[in-house]
Amino acid sequence: MCAIIGVLGNKLPDKETFIKARDTMTHRGPDDAGLYYSPKEGVALGHRRLSIIDLSEAGRQPFFSKDGAVGIVFNGEIYNFRELRETLKGFYPFETKTDTEVIIAAYMKWGIECVKHLRGMFAFVIWDKKRETLFVVRDRLGIKPLYWSMHDGNFHFSSEIKGILASSEMPRVLDKRALLDYLSYRYPLGERTFFQGIFSLLPGHYMVLKRASVLQIKKYWELPIVENKEDPGEEAVLKNTEKLLKETVQSHMISDVPLGAYLSGGLDSSLLVAFMSSLSKSPVKTFSVGFEEDGFSELEYASIVARSLGTEHHEIVLRQGEYMNLLPETIKIKDVPLHVPNEVALHALSKELKKHITVVLSGEGADELFGGYGRILRSGDDLLHMRELVHNDNGKQKRVLIKNLQEKYGDVRYEKSVDHFLAQYPYVKPSKTEELLSGDFGEGLRRDLLNTSFVEKHFDRASRVSPSEQYTHFLQEIHLLGILHRLDTSSMAASVEARVPYIDHRVVEEISALPLKYKLAWRSKEDEEKARVLNSDQISDVHDTTKYLLRKVGSRYLPGDITDRKKFSFLVPVDEWLLSGGDLRESAREMLLSGGALSSALYSRPALEKWLSFDEKIREISSSSRGRDIWALLNIELWMKEYGVTL
Repeated sequence: MCAIIGVLGNKLPDKETFIKARDTMTHRGPDDAGLYYSPKEGVALGHRRLSIIDLSEAGRQPFFSKDGAVGIVFNGEIYNFRELRETLKGFYPFETKTDTEVIIAAYMKWGIECVKHLRGMFAFVIWDKKRETLFVVRDRLGIKPLYWSMHDGNFHFSSEIKGILASSEMPRVLDKRALLDYLSYRYPLGERTFFQGIFSLLPGHYMVLKRASVLQIKKYWELPIVENKEDPGEEAVLKNTEKLLKETVQSHMISDVPLGAYLSGGLDSSLLVAFMSSLSKSPVKTFSVGFEEDGFSELEYASIVARSLGTEHHEIVLRQGEYMNLLPETIKIKDVPLHVPNEVALHALSKELKKHITVVLSGEGADELFGGYGRILRSGDDLLHMRELVHNDNGKQKRVLIKNLQEKYGDVRYEKSVDHFLAQYPYVKPSKTEELLSGDFGEGLRRDLLNTSFVEKHFDRASRVSPSEQYTHFLQEIHLLGILHRLDTSSMAASVEARVPYIDHRVVEEISALPLKYKLAWRSKEDEEKARVLNSDQISDVHDTTKYLLRKVGSRYLPGDITDRKKFSFLVPVDEWLLSGGDLRESAREMLLSGGALSSALYSRPALEKWLSFDEKIREISSSSRGRDIWALLNIELWMKEYGVTL
C-alpha cells in the first residue's frame, strides 16, 4: 500500500535530506506524499501513498487523531477495519472511511494491545505526543517489511533499507553472518540484514521507544505449535477449511481500485482464482509468466485454469536478454541480493499487470502451511526409523530399511532432528561454502557456516512435536520470510500491492491445529505399509500426497489436470543459460573474476575459478545446483556495487 519512514532523536536530518530519503521509495507510493517534521518534538515522519482504500485526500498520511495527540504512518491493509470501526464508533468520532483512522482509534481505546485486534498485513508506527512515545509494529507473519537502526543518537525506521541509508550517514558495511545465511538459506536469519547495524523488526513483534531509546521489544504473537491435535473428521475439516479460505479471500478482495491475481497454473494460485471468480461479478484478471526453454513454463496449465474459470488472462514470456537487463534493476529496488532467480520474472510480471490492476492476490504460504514440501516433511520419518534402528536393527524388514536409508544417507545416522534437517536443507552445502571462502573470512564464522545455534532455538521450541512437524514449523517461521520479502519487493517495485490470503493469521491458526495427515496423506493403507521399509525419496509423491486438504477442496472447483498435478517449482533456466555461453555466463565471469570485483576478497580465487569453469559435460553441470550458486554470487557482486558496500 505504501512506504513509511521516520526518525526519532535530538539530531534529526535536515528536512530536505529527510524528504529525499522518503522519496527513494516513490515506487511504493506514487500517488501522494506526506510529511510531519518537528525538531522541537524530535520526530520526523514520512509517507508515500499507493491509494487502495478511500482514494480521497482524507487518506493522506501522516494521519493524526482529531485532537492531534496521536499520529501514524501505516503500510498495509486491515481486512477487518469495517468491523472494528463499528465496534469503536461510540468511542471515537470517525471522519474518514480509511483503515488508517481505525488503527488510530484502536490505539486510543486499547493502547499497545490494539495490535491484537487487527487482522491484516501491516507495518505501522504511532507517535504519541502526550507520552512522547513511538510505537513500532510489524504484522504477525512478516508480510510487510519494517527496518530499523540506531545511529548517531537517532532511531531510524523505514519500509526499505534504502530509506535508512539515505536519512543517515551509516557506513555501508557487509554483515558476513548474513552473507553465510544467504548462501545456506537464501535469506539472513532473524533480525539481521546484509548491512551491519540495520535490522529487521521480527514478525509478530512491536517496539516502544522514548527519546530514541528502546524501552521494549516484545513478541505479541507467535506461530502456533499444537502438540495434541484433535481430529474432527475429514468431512468437517473439508467443510471448515473451504468456508474459512473462501471468507478469507473475500476479505482480501476489499479494494477501491482494480484487482486481479497471479496465476501460475499450480494448485495454490488456481484455487485462489477459483474462489475469486465465485465471489466476483465480472471476470477476474489473471497474469502468468514463463520462459521459452522447455520445462520452465506452466503457461499451458495457467491457460487451462483461465479457460475453465473464464478469467481475463494475460501472460508474458521472458527471455535471457530481458532477464539480464532486469536483474540489476530488481536488485537496486530490493536493497539486497535476490532470494531466488524467479524474483526477476515476478518483477517483470508485476510491471505488466500494473497496466491493468493495482492489487494482486498471490498464493505464497500455501506450501509452508498445507504441506507442499513433501520430500523434506516425509524425511522426518527417516529420522524416526534411524532412532528405532539404534535399538533394533535385526530382521529382514529392518535390513531392507537399512539398505534404503544407506542409499540416501550413506552410513550417517542422525539423532537430533536439527542435524538431520540441516543435512538436507541448505542451498549451498557447507563443504562447498568452506571451499569457496577465503582464508581471511573469519574463523568464528567458518566454524558455524549454518548458523546452527540460531536454528536450534527454533527446533527446541518445537521439541515436543514430531520431526516432520518441526520441519513444518521451520519452513513457516524462517523459510517463508524470504518468500514474502521477494513478493513484497517484486510487486511494490511496480507500484502493485500483493496480498496473501493463505497466511491470514486466522487461517494459519486453524490449519496448524490439524493433524499432519491432512497435509501429507498416504495414498492408501497399502502404500503406508510399503513405506515402512523405504526412504523418504522413494516414498514422496509415489506413496503419499502433498497438500492433501488443499487438493480435496480444490477438486470442487478445478479440473483434475490441476488438482492432481505434482508440485512444479517456479524455476529459471540458469543452468541452460550458463551452458549456452550467453549473457548470464559472460556477466558472471566478467564481474566475478575481474580485478575490480568488490566481493573478490570474500572468496578463494582458485575455488571461484573452479565454480566458473564450464568445461564439464552438460549432464554433469545440469544435475548440480551450480547454476543457481553462481547466480547467487553474481547477485552479491551486483548488490555490493550498486550500494557501495565495503567489507
